[in-house]
Parts: sequence; C-alpha cells; structure tokens
Amino acid sequence: MKSDSALTVSQLNLYLKMLLESDSRLKRVCVVGEISNFVNHYKTGHFYFSLKDSSCAIKVVMFAKNASRLRFVPENGMRVYITGRVSLFERDGVYQVYAEDMEPESAGALMLAFEQLKKKLSAEGLFDDEKKRPLPLYPNKIAVITSPVGAAVRDVVNVLSRRYPLAEMVFCPVAVQGVACAKENIRAIRLLNERRDVDVIILCRGGGSVEDLWGYNDEGLVRAVASSRIPIITGIGHEVDFTLCDFAADMRAPTPSAATEQATPEREELMQILDGLLFRLDHATANRLSERRNALDQLTARLKIFDPRKTLERQMADTKVLIDRLHKAAETYFLREENALRVFSEKIRLLNPYNMIENGYIPVFCEERRVMRAVDLSPGDAVTLSFLDGSVRCDVREIAKEESTT
Repeated sequence: MKSDSALTVSQLNLYLKMLLESDSRLKRVCVVGEISNFVNHYKTGHFYFSLKDSSCAIKVVMFAKNASRLRFVPENGMRVYITGRVSLFERDGVYQVYAEDMEPESAGALMLAFEQLKKKLSAEGLFDDEKKRPLPLYPNKIAVITSPVGAAVRDVVNVLSRRYPLAEMVFCPVAVQGVACAKENIRAIRLLNERRDVDVIILCRGGGSVEDLWGYNDEGLVRAVASSRIPIITGIGHEVDFTLCDFAADMRAPTPSAATEQATPEREELMQILDGLLFRLDHATANRLSERRNALDQLTARLKIFDPRKTLERQMADTKVLIDRLHKAAETYFLREENALRVFSEKIRLLNPYNMIENGYIPVFCEERRVMRAVDLSPGDAVTLSFLDGSVRCDVREIAKEESTT
C-alpha cells in the first residue's frame, strides 16, 4: 500500500457524500417505515429518529424549519411516509435521510394531529362537563364572532330578529380560515371577556373542508374558549363537522343558526309563559283580594261587636244603673238612719232630765251622787235639789218610809 494514494477519512466521507448527492434518484425519495428512537431536540426544534422495517433501519433527521410545518407530533411505533433526500453525515460517516415532509401511513396528518391534541387537552380536563358554564335564560347582549362576509352572520341576524329581537347583538368580525383565523378569534374572545355587558358568545362559521375549519383546532384558540368567563356556543361548519373548539365550548350546535337558537329563548314560548304568568297573577290577585275582603268583613263584624263606642255606651248604661242603685241605696240608708235618729232623739228627749223637771220630777243629789231611794239617805245628810233655774241645798231631818207596792 502506497501512502501517497491513501485517502483520509474526511476525504472518503466527502467523496461518498458527493456520490450520494449526485444521484438524481436520491435527491427526492419517499420511504415508508416505523419510527423508533425518536428525539425531539427541544432547544433547536430538530427531530432525530430511525425509520425501520422488519429487517433494516436508516437514520432520519428533520430540521426545525420542516418539523414546524407538521400537523401532528411523531411518536415511536408510528408508521409514516418520509419524503426527502439521501446524503451522508461526514463527521460520523453515516448516511441518512434528510426529511422534508412526513405523513402518517394509516390516517391523514390533520386527523392524527386532531386526535393527538384532543387526547392531550382532554387529559388536562379542558373538556370536562364540570367546567361547562350555564347559558343565561334571557340574554341582553349576544356577541357573535364570525366572518363579516359569510352566510353565518346573516343566518344569526335572521334567527335573532325572528326568535328574540329583545337581545342586542355585538358583532366581532374575524377571519374564519387561514393563518389569521386562530389569532383573530383568540383576540376577539379576550376583548369580549374584558367587557361586563356580554352575556353569551356565539363562535361560528359556515361549512367547509377539514383544512378550512382547521383554525378552530388551534391549541391556543381551544384554550381561549375553555378559559372564557363568558359562556360560549359554537356553531362551526355543518352537523357532521367537529372541531376541538366544540369540545371546549359550553355548548355545541351543528350550525350557526342552531347556535343562535340555543342562545336565545323562543319568543312564542315566552309569550305563552307570559300569558300563563299573567293568568296566574290575575288568579292569585283575585284570590288575595277575596281573602282580604273576607278578612275585612270579619274585622268589620268584630268591630261592630267590639266597637269601643258601643262598649262605652254599655259601660255608661251600666254605670247609670249603678248610680241609680247607689242613689236608691243611699236614700234607703239615709231614711233608715234618719228614722233611727228620730227614735234615738225621742228616747233622748224622754230621758232628758230637764224634761223630767218640767214634768215635776226633781232630781236629788247627795254628795254629787243621785239619790233614787229614801233608804239611801240618813237624817242629817245634805242633799241638793236641782231645778230648771238653779239648785237648793237641804238638810234631811226625817225619813218617812212608805210601803212598796211592788
């Protein structure tokens, strides 16, 4: 072996790289296989993995520029189609595929991305029924987020004017497809949540392809819907169309018109309810008035019975009777006492010593003691005889006794 003909490792790797890149068939190849050893380099955004079949494997790298355009996240065990070029990594002497695009083998990329994000957000609880907000029964202001030129806004206006014209519509024009769709819808939801007068939000657009509706599967928009303080009703596409915003919303409707119907009460139903309430009010009022009238009649009757004036009249009559009885009792009492006094006075008059003197009966006193019998005196006693005009003092000289007749 001659040293001057030897190649360095770098020269050999460079030569092989040039051979691979000069082959036109290797400038764009499509390879199918199963992903293994997948690494998402979070700092650079590059994907590194192997693509294998039952017997062989090949290294694959997908740079961040191409990886960012994928609608789904690659996973180990996933069978995919890789489109790119074949070249050699000089430093390690390893040939590999530099992937420019990737598609799932079994399902479309959009559908796979949809299911992956749905699974992720569902695990976080964004779609839980417990987080659904109740819709207001009688909204005053309804915000509508949709395109200003599509049929959706006309459908909403028609249904609202027919069904519940009392509500005021707050219109937020946005892009409903394309790269600006998610961004503008997020901004509209945030602006409405800063207001205090909006009762419910309708997020809607007309029908379209999966690609047309894809903006409503944006993770940022789905999170904005789930975190809205104001209840949100979605009416995106047709009845068969589902987006992740539908799962995050408080209520999903199949169309914009149906969303408007769910957001508002039916005017005819309200009229029937109002008629029923008026009937119940009239009936209740009539019953209440009847009850109050009966109560008033009872109070009036009781007032007649327990009228203070009549009570006073009865008491005055009773008092008059008592006064008459008192007068009669007093008169009887005074007559009786007057008669007794007259009898007593007559007795006093009869027993008055002066009257006895006038009748000739002269009282005799001996030492201030009245003498009623002769035997009570002795000769020599000094006695006093009382007359009407004076008294006479006498001395007893002799006592003449008389025979008693009793």
